[in-house]
Amino acid sequence: MQKFVTFGETMVQYNAEYTGEFDPNEQYFLDVAGAESNVAINLSKITKNHVEIFWISRLGEDEAGHLIHNTLSKEIKIDAPIYKGEQTGISYLNHHADGRHLKRYLREGSAASEIPFQQVKKHLEGADILHVTGITPALSKTNLETTFQIIELCSEMDIPVCLDVNYREQLWTPEQAKNTLNRLLPHIDIFKVGRDEAETIWQLKYSADEYAAYFYQKLSMLTIVTDGKSGAVLFNGTDYIREKTIEIEVVDPIGAGDAFVAGFLGTLMRHDIPLRQLLKSNSRNQITLTKALKVGNICGALTCTKKGDTAAMPTLSEIEDFVGLLES
Repeated sequence: MQKFVTFGETMVQYNAEYTGEFDPNEQYFLDVAGAESNVAINLSKITKNHVEIFWISRLGEDEAGHLIHNTLSKEIKIDAPIYKGEQTGISYLNHHADGRHLKRYLREGSAASEIPFQQVKKHLEGADILHVTGITPALSKTNLETTFQIIELCSEMDIPVCLDVNYREQLWTPEQAKNTLNRLLPHIDIFKVGRDEAETIWQLKYSADEYAAYFYQKLSMLTIVTDGKSGAVLFNGTDYIREKTIEIEVVDPIGAGDAFVAGFLGTLMRHDIPLRQLLKSNSRNQITLTKALKVGNICGALTCTKKGDTAAMPTLSEIEDFVGLLES
């Protein structure tokens, strides 16, 4: 059985049941939302009994903290102690008639902004992959240091690392993000970024294909660039693999990127072949990567069809049914 490890902040999200501006007197439904835990939960849906999944964090002793702990511990293995006197982050998600979906955060100084290196380190033994996002190092100096130390340790332990940029303008500037990400990239094996994010941070005016080649040529890592309605492109140093966008009615796009990552990694991890071997460029691996990109694309699209970060993530059988529809 393969082992997946991730760490980061998860919040309780108040997802609006109405359309319009933030209004605390309107109706919201509670959801558990965090980029890293989203990937972990989504991964569990398509890798049942194939992958051991760990999520690591810290929670405050409050209603939000207990809700997150109870919800996630039913689905995956977690190491997220609840700390008295500390708070758990929360967010409000509002949907607007013009297609905008805006988040409002109450997370500054949350318990998850102080995740220590040692807490994550103890779970790396036997890990087949570590997944991180650009959100965690942007939260605090502690989390920045933990992220660097953990990724460097993974390099020493020969554990592949997947990084999803997940740029959040509320947390840092493009220049701050670029400086940090450029330092992290030499230790990354799978790099996923939206073309819009890449343009915001690196400002090179490149196409998705050009960004995929740019990052690979700098660091020789498998690179995936998603580009909204244009679909996604993967570059492995030899071949470009492309998937067109899937036409769906978008209800709530929040969490689609996490579903994409879970679909992609889940497809790779269902094989009994070590991930690092699958990342090497050859014809057999190209077939596997093509399937993984297709599944990631499907997961990202279908997650947009319902409200909730993980509620719409399809199961493996639903993905297979959808592939059948696409090919019929």
